[in-house]
Amino acid sequence: MHKKYYGCIVLIIAVLVFFSPAPSAAGSKTYWHFTIKAFVDLPDTNGVEWAWITMVEYDASKAYPAEAETAAEFGGELKGTVFAFVRGAAWRSAHRYFRDATCSGLPSKSGTFWETSESDSVYAMGQLISSRPFRGLPGTVPPEPDSFRFGFTTRRILRPDGTWFDPKGQVNVFTGAINVEGSLREETRGDFYLQVVNYPDNLEHHRRCGKAWAEQYLTAFRTFHIVDSIPAFGDYVFGQKSLHAGSRKRFVYHVERSSSPEHPLWKQQTM
Repeated sequence: MHKKYYGCIVLIIAVLVFFSPAPSAAGSKTYWHFTIKAFVDLPDTNGVEWAWITMVEYDASKAYPAEAETAAEFGGELKGTVFAFVRGAAWRSAHRYFRDATCSGLPSKSGTFWETSESDSVYAMGQLISSRPFRGLPGTVPPEPDSFRFGFTTRRILRPDGTWFDPKGQVNVFTGAINVEGSLREETRGDFYLQVVNYPDNLEHHRRCGKAWAEQYLTAFRTFHIVDSIPAFGDYVFGQKSLHAGSRKRFVYHVERSSSPEHPLWKQQTM
């Protein structure tokens, strides 16, 4: 009799396990992988910056618990999905260009150049949104998100564990011009500050009318913000953006949704 009872317990446990949802499915996450290429000096296509970002979807009520608590006190609910920052990297090509100038009343040329550099000091944020209007009338339900918003930022960043950090509190070392004996002396001009992308070689070099100086290189990604349609799971969105008609800068981007935290194009200069 004991053996029959034991066998019955084993059978019940087996049935429960078989019909229970898989833990991995219940705890699955949705990752967003961004690849952006910036042309910084069109029509010359040699001057480029690349960025690779991975984000993960995070419930807004968990990201903003104080706001969620306030909403609950008034009988409401904080809904929505924001992006938590997983990791980011960027790369900049070496580039040089010349522009017409005047020196002592005579036609001349000014030169600007920078060197190759890559960085893991990259900051971005984003969220899911709806393109349909919602007036918040009593009894109405907000429409489901059909779009996403993404951009680079130096504001507070949400981590995947729900904590926040301030990029301005991170250690960033800025190096000014380094002069070598026998070469044209180069001075450092202007202020240096935290950017959305911070390259170890953070200098843009200038030559004009016999003078040489260096300023902080301003990344093209400081102006990159997009709103686009949510791609199907496992699929991607491909798009382009220019700042304005005739702009020397143009962005090309590839955005993919996935269950994997591994960026499929991480540090690959391809789309």
